[in-house]
Amino acid sequence: MALSRRWRWGLLAALVVAVLAGLAWEVRPVTARPALWRVSRGDRQAWLFGTIHAVPAGARWLSPKIETAAEGSDILVLEAAGLQAERNDRRVFEALGRSPGLAPVAARIGPTDRTRLEALRRTSPEALHDLDAYESWAAALLIGAASNSGATSDGAPESTLESLFRDRGRPVRGLETIAAQLGRFDTLPEADQAELLRQSIEDAADAPRAYRLLYDRWAAGDLAALEAQFLTPLAHFPHLQAVLIDQRNALWAQTIDKLLRENRKTLFVAVGAGHLLGPGSVQARLARQGWKVVRVQ
Repeated sequence: MALSRRWRWGLLAALVVAVLAGLAWEVRPVTARPALWRVSRGDRQAWLFGTIHAVPAGARWLSPKIETAAEGSDILVLEAAGLQAERNDRRVFEALGRSPGLAPVAARIGPTDRTRLEALRRTSPEALHDLDAYESWAAALLIGAASNSGATSDGAPESTLESLFRDRGRPVRGLETIAAQLGRFDTLPEADQAELLRQSIEDAADAPRAYRLLYDRWAAGDLAALEAQFLTPLAHFPHLQAVLIDQRNALWAQTIDKLLRENRKTLFVAVGAGHLLGPGSVQARLARQGWKVVRVQ
């Protein structure tokens, strides 16, 4: 399978949703430089940071510019607040992802993928033992989570930033709820869910290496590489792109615009880097709404 197809699923799983996956600032030099923008108009200001929802264990991504921007901000705005609680109990995921009377996952895929799935079940029997009880989108996310053994949400941007703001008594808000986020997967047509399932199985064998490449491109702030590996292939699945990326970008830009107009506070907005790529990105939409958007890292 071509690397670009592996990246398409890896980015989708890593940048769109992260429910399956005490702050101390690093003193040692940090070489990572993930993308960061300043959004401003008059006396209103926000920082817009493209995150990745899981990082290699021990990864140090917190650059001086991100640290300074976060320290100087009043409100943290995430894709969805309460991600850690959902990771702990998976309440929403279980409620939406399970359905009675489903065909076994093996019956939803072709012969080649059945062989791959059986190999995955032998490798991760505990994580995938009850896979048949889940709808195709949920099974795809479970497979993706089980195969990304080299990445963790501990120390990733959302958990790090949320700890920082809560420790300082600063509010944390979400652009959408966990239910709304997962609900977008849950309402996908079965054809789109089946595509996610097939890709998760096909990509699983090479997931650790592909995810490391993804992390390296993200840490370098290489938007051109991320666009080429994510948006270009995703264009072959227009409904998936519309539901999981474009529609959310439009809603988020409207919400950020409203928060900036109604609050004389500095916002630090952290969303998956996949939402900050291309002409339909969140920052591009904010610019069209009259905000000055400048990339600072």
